[in-house]
Amino acid sequence: MDMKKSVILFAILWEVVLFSGSVSGENHSGVKLDQLKKYGIRYLDLVFDSVQVSKDVFFGEVTNYRGKVEKLTLDVYTPFNDSEKKRPAIMWIHGGGFRPGNDKTQKYIVQMSKEFAKRGYVCFSIDYRVRETPKDDILGTVSDAVSDAMLALNWIRENSKKFGIDKNKLVIGGGSAGGMTAVNFCCKDAEGSEKWDKKGIVAMVDLWGSPPVTHRFYRIDPTDPPAVIVHGTADALVAYSNSVELVKELEANKIPHELVTIEGAGHTPSAHMKEFVVSISKFLYKFL
Repeated sequence: MDMKKSVILFAILWEVVLFSGSVSGENHSGVKLDQLKKYGIRYLDLVFDSVQVSKDVFFGEVTNYRGKVEKLTLDVYTPFNDSEKKRPAIMWIHGGGFRPGNDKTQKYIVQMSKEFAKRGYVCFSIDYRVRETPKDDILGTVSDAVSDAMLALNWIRENSKKFGIDKNKLVIGGGSAGGMTAVNFCCKDAEGSEKWDKKGIVAMVDLWGSPPVTHRFYRIDPTDPPAVIVHGTADALVAYSNSVELVKELEANKIPHELVTIEGAGHTPSAHMKEFVVSISKFLYKFL
């Protein structure tokens, strides 16, 4: 082998050692070097083949707008046979216009939960209070959803050891009405004596749910988490322009963000999931 080839080979090997993070063969996410070669990079690529699902786990009890008590549950998605103990978690919030008909088993929410569990995350898909006619009191409706999401997040924190979660690496995500809930949740601040704990939230994922002015009660400030937004330009239910405006506010506050624009796509562009999941994965990986 001549000198030039030897130098090139050495450079390649040195990059592999640097990228793995140590001579023992682990990167910052804890994935072994042999796994890296075989599967890819944990939290970026599909490292696991299957997912374990725990359904209908009770996390809280609330009173709905009719004065009736509701028991709220969530589903848990974990990488099958994973030995990691300090994993990032994503709490997913389903869509459906804040009306009955959809819940934590919404198709694309289940798909997203499985996609990210296969990348090494622990995912939670939660239920929350909805209403027959949410527009009669839209701010009250959104407030209920946001409050229930915090109830779920606090439960996740309390059970972090059980599920092998790092409480300092939490992601809040949602689609459509769930996206609106996620944005309000992540950008809301405590008022008066209210307790509103956003500690450990490293990012939010807004799937075609950037809220219009009528559906929001927050003011973005520089302490809010980084955001990745996915939206189709032909969305007839939640205007793409909402996301453009949200990006302007994020930029004004110097908050890291990315808008994944899907040209010509309407509401819930699940056909493009393969592409936008990669974009979301790359964005989130920077904040783990």
